[in-house]
Amino acid sequence: MEDKVICCCHNVKLSDIENNIKDGVKTFEELQEKTNIGTDCPPCKDSSEKLFNSLLIK
Repeated sequence: MEDKVICCCHNVKLSDIENNIKDGVKTFEELQEKTNIGTDCPPCKDSSEKLFNSLLIK
């Protein structure tokens, strides 16, 4: 399976999000601190935050 880029502004991939969740990241703000995901582009922030939240509850 291809490792999809979720945030092209900072080249954050799906695996980066999944790995951060596995490493204990519990909030989108924490994820932003670690990866800069969604910090430059509001549409990217909205979609990546929704994805993060859906992965967090799995």
